[in-house]
Amino acid sequence: MFKLHCIIGAATAGVAFAGNLSDLPHPRLWLPASGEAALKQHLATDPLQAKMQDAALAEANSVLKARTCRYEIPDGKRLLAESRLAVHNVLFAGWAWRCGAGDAYRARVIAELDAACALKDWNPKHFLDTAEMATAVATGYDWLYPTLTDEQRARYERAIIDKALKPAKGVYDKGDWWSKPGNNWSQVCGSGIALAAAAVAGHDEGLAEPLFEKGLKLVEQCGRFYQPDGMYPEGPGYWQYGTSYHVALLAACPPLGRSISEAPEIRMAGESIMHLTSPNRLSYNFADGGSGRAVPSSAQCWIAGHYRDTVQTAHVRGLLERVAAGEGKGLAKDRFFPLAVLWLPPSAPSAKLPTAAVYGGQQPMALFRSGWEANDSYLAIKGGTPAASHGHMDVGSFVYDTRGERWCHDLGAENYNLPGYFGNKRWTYYRLQNRSHNTLEIDGKLQNAKCKPCPVAKSDLSGKTASATLDLTAAYAGAAAKVLRSAAFDPATGVAVIEDTITAPTGETVWRIFTDATVTIAGDTVKLSKKSGAITLKRLSPDGVWSTADAKPPTPEENPNKGFRAVCLTVPKAENVTIRVEIRP
Repeated sequence: MFKLHCIIGAATAGVAFAGNLSDLPHPRLWLPASGEAALKQHLATDPLQAKMQDAALAEANSVLKARTCRYEIPDGKRLLAESRLAVHNVLFAGWAWRCGAGDAYRARVIAELDAACALKDWNPKHFLDTAEMATAVATGYDWLYPTLTDEQRARYERAIIDKALKPAKGVYDKGDWWSKPGNNWSQVCGSGIALAAAAVAGHDEGLAEPLFEKGLKLVEQCGRFYQPDGMYPEGPGYWQYGTSYHVALLAACPPLGRSISEAPEIRMAGESIMHLTSPNRLSYNFADGGSGRAVPSSAQCWIAGHYRDTVQTAHVRGLLERVAAGEGKGLAKDRFFPLAVLWLPPSAPSAKLPTAAVYGGQQPMALFRSGWEANDSYLAIKGGTPAASHGHMDVGSFVYDTRGERWCHDLGAENYNLPGYFGNKRWTYYRLQNRSHNTLEIDGKLQNAKCKPCPVAKSDLSGKTASATLDLTAAYAGAAAKVLRSAAFDPATGVAVIEDTITAPTGETVWRIFTDATVTIAGDTVKLSKKSGAITLKRLSPDGVWSTADAKPPTPEENPNKGFRAVCLTVPKAENVTIRVEIRP
């Protein structure tokens, strides 16, 4: 496989520059002309990569008939959908053209560039929009550069300078929030602007070199998000978003003659997203995210290949093989999919994939599975804090999958445009509260929105039954003196036991899970039924009454959570409360 392993300098931190970006020939971004022959050779010898290429070319063919981006801000805030459309169209059509599919694809890139550059601005008030549009235009400009007329080059350069680089310089000069490592914005904006700067260097009014340097430094600093061992605090959806841009810049360094510091946390980030993906390809969508069927991303492909990680390689290639073989649609759905084709790690010796993992950081996590095939069982449980970026009051929450389906769900994000969603009304919305997650409500109270991260206090992943105990006390300050939640998982059977020990609760405790299954209650047992079969929840502790409740939020503006119900176990107040529930597939 054509490898883009980054050049590691003598230093272990910082960035080593080798000459001026303006001296480099085009194409500069990711795939220089010198790499095309090797890529084509490996497309002919790697069957999986060939399947992915077929999917990429089919999607590129659909781009020929699709519309170009427009200046549409339907929510009054975001041009983002149009910026992402431009990235998608340029990458797929440009990739097809570079792989020799014909001049129609080159013409389609030109049409997208013309449309993007004709927009009055790229909505710098919501700078993600600017960064993604800059990525689209820079990629098309760079990949097509040798074939562009002088007039086209000048027009595209002017758009990048005026609509992206100058606004970005203003942000950096003022020290505005995303110019420092804060969340996924820093990764996307820092990377998008740096890529655009690299593309137009030499025709940039002196902006490109300093903005590239600032962007690369910012993105490298964002490596702290994954510390200490790889778990991204904003959830797997934002892992994919932030890390895709983070990696896009790192991977661009070698063709640009740049060195990057080795970042072990990035390798561990690849491990964490692997464990956050269930056997049936659903992610544990904590924080603001959805649980759609996962397809390994370009970032995952690059991390596995760059670090020569045989376990991640086995996982990435295995999932891609499953999707390519027909396990669902959407192999080429991601706008960066052509880069996944480019960075697909070559086949590696077979590796044994681990069935349990524990992570620390701002959102500590324990994850267990009976295996990696579609019908295997899976339990993922978190500690953490609502105070993390995009955080929910989901401390102690978990998901459970078996038989190719999810039975205990995280409902996911609410509408970002609801009043105060990222402000003073955030915790009034049902989907963000602990009352809508698979965790505890004690004395009718919400979790502590500003609590310190609740840790995995202890774990045992080597025994016949894997286990972890999370100390949730900080999340329930004012509702109990101490709260511990333990999870035990038998990898041979998929049976899980959730045990809560609550000291001095101030009122009754409600244990909840949310499900889209049919619910039947009989004494101490709850049966959850779907077409694929049934699982049971069994109360093993002496106290508590099972019931069901509607999952409908209190206001009509919120997601109605159609098809979901809460299954509740209500336990009366006592000096000490123990709740044990077995989940049996």
